Amino acid sequence: MKIKKAEILKLQIPLSNPFRVSFGTITKREIIFLKLYDQSGLIGYGESANLSLPIYEPEFNDSMILLLKNYLIPNILNKNISSINSLEKTYNSIRGNNFAKTALESGFWHLQSLKTNKSLRQLWGGKKTKIPVAISIGLGTNLKNSINRVIKYIETYQPKRAKLKIKPGIDVKLVSAIRKKYPNLPIFVDANSAYTLKDINIFKKLDKLNLLMIEQPLRFDDLIDHSILQKKIKTPICLDESINSYHSAKQAIQLKACKIINIKPQRVGGYWQAKKISQLATKYKIPVWCGGMIESGWGQLLNCNIATLKNFKYENDICLSKWYLADDILEKPIPEKNGVININEANKLFKINQKKLKKYTIEKIIVK
Repeated sequence: MKIKKAEILKLQIPLSNPFRVSFGTITKREIIFLKLYDQSGLIGYGESANLSLPIYEPEFNDSMILLLKNYLIPNILNKNISSINSLEKTYNSIRGNNFAKTALESGFWHLQSLKTNKSLRQLWGGKKTKIPVAISIGLGTNLKNSINRVIKYIETYQPKRAKLKIKPGIDVKLVSAIRKKYPNLPIFVDANSAYTLKDINIFKKLDKLNLLMIEQPLRFDDLIDHSILQKKIKTPICLDESINSYHSAKQAIQLKACKIINIKPQRVGGYWQAKKISQLATKYKIPVWCGGMIESGWGQLLNCNIATLKNFKYENDICLSKWYLADDILEKPIPEKNGVININEANKLFKINQKKLKKYTIEKIIVK
């Protein structure tokens, strides 16, 4: 394929409720969207849902726009990009900036899907036709509000498992209250790097509450301390932010820093890299699951398809619009029933509502 022109769009979609994690609160979802115009007249849509400030990763939305506009897109214009390998070669010299790379790569995959008349699941080698999903429940304004918030979500959506956000001061008491009310519900917690090894007593208390896993308890780029912590508790540690590449995943496995990996495709540099990490984890019998970044419906569909790979074992954190967004840009929402998404049905929904896309676009840059 040859890309003749691209449009970079910054979208801003309101959330139905504020989403709180250990590092901040989100009320509107700012998303970078990409339109790639192929010489044959096809348009590939790409998405990367980073944050507006570098508080999750060093990269952030405006830095993505700058790199896409000045380097990533100009470097592929009017060139024959015949495969994912040839696309990745155009930006292999760029360190990090995985969200920007994913915006480009996901647009490439959409074009490939249109050209070959194959679904992303088929292009990526996924075999599953149904995937399990579950909601991630953000923090409240305080401990009491957080407990009530979790109970409300569980009663409303009746998930097969619950993922609770925690931070210092809202952790053991929160989980204890939920475990007491729902003794048999599978629960795990996500700390978003809010703790250190000095908090070992907190983790030992959490270790007694029958959790599926503790996600990213320590520093966002750490592997060593996680390895130390994993040796001191029985609950599996799941690494998220620390896994930003195939290399870091390999090191984490070798150091025994985790027993589970949350693969966010955008964080690791794209869906092809996500597949490679999944294959690596399979070799070492490390289960994985797909994490979400509160994407638009388009990004949700991409994540649904990567989650059809064999080693995606746990309920995936596909951030469905009905759980998080006040509106969306898809023509129809992704159907979910009893915590399961039918991929064949979901893949019929790869259609953008152009009026809504225009409505939520707050910035547009054309590169040709």
